[in-house]
Amino acid sequence: MERGELLRRVKSTLQETYGPRLRGVILYGSEARGTAEPDSDIDLLVLLEGPVDSWEDSGRSIHALYPLVLEIDRPIHTIEVDADTYQTDDLPLYREVRCEGIPA
Repeated sequence: MERGELLRRVKSTLQETYGPRLRGVILYGSEARGTAEPDSDIDLLVLLEGPVDSWEDSGRSIHALYPLVLEIDRPIHTIEVDADTYQTDDLPLYREVRCEGIPA
């Protein structure tokens, strides 16, 4: 599946899952850098409004994206984070995503 189509499908699926809480989805890692192998995982930062319950929100994303994982036969890994925290925090992961990430 082409990257643009993948990101459209992911964003649409997560929009249905989170509704107005979804503030954005950003592809990062090897897929964003263009160095992914055919069996590489797909790394996504899921930006949510309000407090994030990592356990619950991660489970929601995994459940929602599972049909797509089966279709493309590649793992999708998500990290759910409060959108405001992502913008203001200086964690190395957030810096990396801000530098190389591709918004969906």
